[in-house]
Amino acid sequence: MSVLVELLLNASKAGERKVPVLGLDGGVAGEIKLPKAFLAPLREDLVWKAFIHLQTHTLQPKGAFKGSGHKYSVESLGAGYGMARVSRIKASGTGKHLAGGMVNFVVGGRPGHPPVPEKKIHKDLNEKEKRAALLVAVAYTGSKEAVRARGHRVPDDLDLPVVVEDRVESLAKTRELRELLERIGLSEELERCREKKIRAGKGKRRGRRYKRRVGPLIVVSEDKGIKEAADNLPGVSVVRLSDLSVLHLAPGAKPGRLTIWSRSAFEKLDERFLGELA
Repeated sequence: MSVLVELLLNASKAGERKVPVLGLDGGVAGEIKLPKAFLAPLREDLVWKAFIHLQTHTLQPKGAFKGSGHKYSVESLGAGYGMARVSRIKASGTGKHLAGGMVNFVVGGRPGHPPVPEKKIHKDLNEKEKRAALLVAVAYTGSKEAVRARGHRVPDDLDLPVVVEDRVESLAKTRELRELLERIGLSEELERCREKKIRAGKGKRRGRRYKRRVGPLIVVSEDKGIKEAADNLPGVSVVRLSDLSVLHLAPGAKPGRLTIWSRSAFEKLDERFLGELA
């Protein structure tokens, strides 16, 4: 059974469920109807496949320089000299003279079977499959069990999905956004994201010494300054509904990221992803 068909069946059985809308003071400021997208079946395999495919769209082709190891003229001396018949560099008067060259098993030779920029790393994904995976990823954000399984610290009295009034989109100061998240009950989650772990291995020497956890995602209809406010909160990120992707909702191909929706973005969910079926 397709994800869309099962979603519509669930919607017909579930009726109209209401979700509380939180104000900037952390209290309940109203109610809103739950979008059909949250009734999609929880299919982790779909999310995993979509994440892997979409992640390849961010990769840049890379490969070895075509002239690598071909700088010098080389010639084999042949048999009878008591030395290997490997190709040797012709550069008399230099320290490279008669050193092995060109072939891949000598120092300074060409690389053997190097990565080539012609390799196809872009994996195509069907539009229907991409949309289905996104709907499933959205549905996972409404499951408290799935969100906690990712490691997020969600208080027992906080209902998912979390919807906040539209004034959140205009918060332009980090202090204001941090205070809002603390009022909602995410103080422990922010503390978890502030912790840093030293990476094991050579990455410590390559500009990625520390590892931090992924924190809450804030989905807005329009960015009126909140992105700048969130930049200084470790783990917290902001995305517009029009740009929302499986890459945002399921970091590391693991669905269930703690997501906070602005009211206008929440209202437009079905219109954005279900179109005429909304």
